[in-house]
Amino acid sequence: MRLHNGLPPSGPVEREKPRSAAAITKRLVGYFSNCRGLIIGMLVLVAASTLLNLLIPEFISRAIDLLAVPLEGASIDWRHLITILVILLLIFAFSSLFSYLQGRLSAKLTRTATLTIRKQVSEKLIRLPVEFFDSHRSGDITARLTNDIDNIANLISQAVGTALSSAIVIIGCVVIMLIKSPLLAAVCMSTVILNVVCSVLLSRKMFGSFRKQQEAVGEMNSHVEQSVAAKKTIDSYQMTEQYIAENDRLSDKLTRHAVKAQVLGGAIPPLMSIIGNLNFLLIVAVGALMYIHGGFGVTIGMIQAFTLYSRQFTKPINELSGIIAQLMTALASAERVFEIIDASPEEDNGRQTLPEKAACSIRFEHVTFSYVFGVKVLDDFSLAIEPGQRVALVGRTGVGKTTLVNLLMRFYEPDSGRILIDGVDIREIPKAQLRQTVTIVLQNTALLDGTIRDNIAYGRFSADPQTLKRAAEMTYADGFISQQENGMDTEISRENTELSQGERQLLCMARASLTQPRALVLDEAMSSVDSATEEKIQAAMLGMMSDRTCIIIAHRLSTVRNADKIAVVEDGKVAESGKHTQLLEQRGIYYGLYKNKCIEGD
Repeated sequence: MRLHNGLPPSGPVEREKPRSAAAITKRLVGYFSNCRGLIIGMLVLVAASTLLNLLIPEFISRAIDLLAVPLEGASIDWRHLITILVILLLIFAFSSLFSYLQGRLSAKLTRTATLTIRKQVSEKLIRLPVEFFDSHRSGDITARLTNDIDNIANLISQAVGTALSSAIVIIGCVVIMLIKSPLLAAVCMSTVILNVVCSVLLSRKMFGSFRKQQEAVGEMNSHVEQSVAAKKTIDSYQMTEQYIAENDRLSDKLTRHAVKAQVLGGAIPPLMSIIGNLNFLLIVAVGALMYIHGGFGVTIGMIQAFTLYSRQFTKPINELSGIIAQLMTALASAERVFEIIDASPEEDNGRQTLPEKAACSIRFEHVTFSYVFGVKVLDDFSLAIEPGQRVALVGRTGVGKTTLVNLLMRFYEPDSGRILIDGVDIREIPKAQLRQTVTIVLQNTALLDGTIRDNIAYGRFSADPQTLKRAAEMTYADGFISQQENGMDTEISRENTELSQGERQLLCMARASLTQPRALVLDEAMSSVDSATEEKIQAAMLGMMSDRTCIIIAHRLSTVRNADKIAVVEDGKVAESGKHTQLLEQRGIYYGLYKNKCIEGD
């Protein structure tokens, strides 16, 4: 999805058609393929714990029948009774131990599976094209990496063990009850169909509700992130009330979808409880009639055992129904996470290498490009830049100057036409080599968490201390660096407020100087630097680029005037080109920009 000027949309991002819950579930299960050992260990422990729990009703039934003996005139077999109680105590102890061990394995399984998902998402994000980030809110991407993956982790930690134990309990209870009394077993299972029907009907409605809830979470995160990042702008333009109103709107939207989802999810446990109590009443009533009329081999202890078995039988069904809300949340989250994993990575089919020489030629041949279909930013744009030439691009805001940089760096691909470096189409050049050949310095600084040394060395990690020092001196960043308490080893961050915008820009310039590119692109790179410092940096940078190609996008006359050629961009193409004095003499578009101070004087 392309957007005009690379700006994200104001409304919800267009999404692919939602996947089915079954397809998402199948894919999630695939993440357990490398965890067979953990799953087998969990299965053994769950089976052991569950089988022990299945024995509990039987021994309780025997104990009750022993205590009921006095009603028939015989004495209680205390030795037998104590043996049964000791066995029950051992069953409770070992069942608890196995449950504890199973919980530990479940936690490890959760960490392993979610770590795989996190790594896949993180690695895919690094490989996605710039276009993806232009069309998705950063807050929404963050929500997918954090909140959505946490929802998946919560499901795995609870659902896997529950599913294994539920299967064993249901099968075990059915077998035992059929052996003891087929009629009472049929009564016990009579409500299962009602359980299943209610669960299926509610889960279908819940999946859509939980998907909308997670989308609302992403929108809310994006708004909060924007509020923090643009705090100064919001305060300066007195937009606090508007942001509060928007926050309230998004909060209401999130609350509306969350309440609907939780209401549907919350309806399942009480509904299952009602069905379970109905099952209990039927067993007691039918069992009592069978005991009273005799001939069915039913004892008081057996009725008690069946009530316990019915609880064990319906409990996993109720638990599975109870976690449907959690399942729907996790599936909605998984769908959003898989959208990132399935996104098409940045393509790189280049195989042709460039010749090794200092400067390179750059040619734009009939390039047409649109961020939004039908709205051309560049229209049959052509421009030739010779090796070692310094070319300035000027024009009104929004005419496509920065778009040319995006296309040259292959952040986007042109709709038609081609871009050549040394006569080679850049689509045939490996992107790694292309971005080593051309270095770009943007207006928006990009500092990283770490030291000043780390930030400068980001241009070339192998650079020695002397080389880093020379890079700082060349861009006049050494002046403010020397004033820092720890010099080059001063810790800075992306949100560092102790460095001015100009100082941050100087660090990025120093970083760029380390790469020794064949072509350098300065996109309003010195807009935050004062005029005196700019002149010094220009002299240093132009000295460094004396035998290299340079593209300059700027509005300052001091920057534009010294260019070998000035290209005036208008209506998506080059309208005028020449030197500063030549263009002024033509009294055309450039002259108008200069007179209207679109190009700033000294």
